[in-house]
Amino acid sequence: MKRATPREIVRLLNRTPLILMFDIDGTLCEIVEHAGDARIPSVAQAALRTLSGRSGHGTHVAFVTGRSAVDARRMVAVGGAVIYGNHGMERMSAAGTLDTSRGSETESSELREAVRELASVVAAFSGTSLEDKGLSLTLHFRAMDIAQLPDLNSRVANIADRLALRLAQGKCVINVLPAGGATKGDAVLEIVHEIAGHSAGASILFAGDDVTDEDGFRTLRKIPGSVTLRVGSPNATSLAQFSLDGPRDVHELLSLLVTARS
Repeated sequence: MKRATPREIVRLLNRTPLILMFDIDGTLCEIVEHAGDARIPSVAQAALRTLSGRSGHGTHVAFVTGRSAVDARRMVAVGGAVIYGNHGMERMSAAGTLDTSRGSETESSELREAVRELASVVAAFSGTSLEDKGLSLTLHFRAMDIAQLPDLNSRVANIADRLALRLAQGKCVINVLPAGGATKGDAVLEIVHEIAGHSAGASILFAGDDVTDEDGFRTLRKIPGSVTLRVGSPNATSLAQFSLDGPRDVHELLSLLVTARS
């Protein structure tokens, strides 16, 4: 992985169509203690709206996030952009139509049982909370005594193993996902094929910061013209090609793209 500057990334995105795909938390905005308090700065939202409004000229914006698609639409406030929520398991069209068929219907009962069992885990570990997003769950532990993390991981892993669910560790979160549901890799591939077909002429960017974004990085490694970008400290195990320091660099990247595509 190479640490890059926003200007270096823009220079790589010189083809049309240009397909821009972003995770939200930790990528477009800083991660905060309570997910509901997270905000994308207005200047970044304005740049995203400008870029999304240029779809007729070959620039396309989409979001691929662990948040529910409904929550993501509220947060980004960008009309006309496709959103894949719940780590790729649901799709909200540019018109706002929600499709949850990418989730794993056969495992919904296991997730409901996990909600009940994880409630007792939350009760046992002060500073934790459980977010139920329907197709997936997120256990937040940012306010927990970090010394308790091994015990928390063990309790959650036991529940997941027994219910045949998969876990994805994030930044002070544990995502609980159905084993058979779609991933962010499925989402980014679907977006690229919808816009560019199977041609190799597009410039493609996917930026993310967390473990489930690695599915997207892995998928795009096989597609010519793709640029994969990890936001945050470089990670030797990440499959992304490049890294930026944080959301502020992503905001600069957006501003540069607006200028480059004007």
